[in-house]
Amino acid sequence: MIGLLRSLRARLALTGALAIYLPVVLVFAVTSIDRNEVTETAPDGTTRLVSASDVDPTGWAWFTVVALLPVTGALAWWWSGRAVRPFERIREAAERIEASDLSLRVGGAQGTTEAIGLAAAFDAMLDRLERSAQVQRRLVEETSHELRTPLAVLITGADVVLRHPEPDLSLYREGLERSRNAAERLRVAVGELLVDARGRARVIDRRPTDVAALVREVFEEAAAFAASRTVRLELRGEASAEAPVDGPSVHRAVANLVHNAVKHAPEGTAVDVEVRRSEAGIAVVVTDEGPGIPAAERERVFVRFWRGHASGTGLGLPIARQIAQAHGGEVELLYADRGCRFRLTLPVRNA
Repeated sequence: MIGLLRSLRARLALTGALAIYLPVVLVFAVTSIDRNEVTETAPDGTTRLVSASDVDPTGWAWFTVVALLPVTGALAWWWSGRAVRPFERIREAAERIEASDLSLRVGGAQGTTEAIGLAAAFDAMLDRLERSAQVQRRLVEETSHELRTPLAVLITGADVVLRHPEPDLSLYREGLERSRNAAERLRVAVGELLVDARGRARVIDRRPTDVAALVREVFEEAAAFAASRTVRLELRGEASAEAPVDGPSVHRAVANLVHNAVKHAPEGTAVDVEVRRSEAGIAVVVTDEGPGIPAAERERVFVRFWRGHASGTGLGLPIARQIAQAHGGEVELLYADRGCRFRLTLPVRNA
């Protein structure tokens, strides 16, 4: 009995039956009372009222009360079933989803406002779960695709050395150099894939951060790479520009833009970075003097793993855009005819 009362439908049925049946019992009791009034006269001539009451129900009254009991129970059970039906649909949908896939939905539930709201919230939760599952599936597919090549190089290099009948020091050195290059590519790919996954999941930790200081840090880190390519780094604009951002993520986005510009800049040219601040937000504009991007390929620069005619993982610009969008900002290609100009924008208020 206690287990039965844990059911919402049983509780609603019991409450409904009592709410319907108790008034019937009360009406039966009231209408069945016969009130008899008796007046007596005392010897001294005074009269005294004697009142006597008794219950004298008829057979039809008893039959009606007894017959209404199962009818009331059945009506209350039917009503409680309709009340809990939307919740049953949600439970059944959850069981089907657990057994099959995340594409199933509860759909337009009928019933109370609370039940309809619960069904809508459940479907919205499933939408988010399905998007997360799709992101996870794409990440696994892209990771396996991107890591397959450097792993194959490592295995092939080891096989070449092991199968050589008379390996010498130069062969070992050549194999180690190939292995080191493949491992470095593997390290870069894993790092960028992890940042990409974090950006897709919108996992950011907003804190007041000086974006201009982040840009200066990127300059210091990119100085050796730029010097090796005989490229000058020039910084101008705001000395300080604070905004609520995830510092490490924005640092990675700016670094991707700067390294991309240095990589494509011809020797002896400059990469210009400007930090701008306005009421709308903070903008970091990166300009290089490279060959530019053909008009037919400009829409694909933010596609993951698209490299065009350049080397690399094809994740630098997509990751920078993903990080900006996670903050409520954007990365745009402003100019690409002779050289490229990219602009990263970040809001100064929480998105």
